Amino acid sequence: MEEIKRLLLEEKAALLENIREKTGNQNKLQNDIGDAIDSSVEEQDRELDLLLQDRDQARLKGIENALQRMASDDFGYCDECGENISKKRLMAVPLTSMCINCQSIEERNRLAQNAFSRADYTSQVLSDE
Repeated sequence: MEEIKRLLLEEKAALLENIREKTGNQNKLQNDIGDAIDSSVEEQDRELDLLLQDRDQARLKGIENALQRMASDDFGYCDECGENISKKRLMAVPLTSMCINCQSIEERNRLAQNAFSRADYTSQVLSDE
């Protein structure tokens, strides 16, 4: 588990540095905006940076959660069934909180729910016409 903790701490440091760097870049004001195309491209870049920051923030939250589970000795156990999560899986996906079997079940349920929602929406649209 020490190896996983080290990897998580390294990733956390890299994410924090990345977030600081992007925040610093956003605070720089551009005096020469240029034409409408330049402005549009700049706006798209800002939106992409914000999306990436949101992703980084979510990843950082997951790392913090995993580190807290390690501190409380809950790390490495499935939240659903309570069984041990294999070290191989934890090395591949250190933020996981479910064993491969429970994760597979959850993904199948989510896919089934999405398919049901789309079918329900389609039937409503067709019945409205």
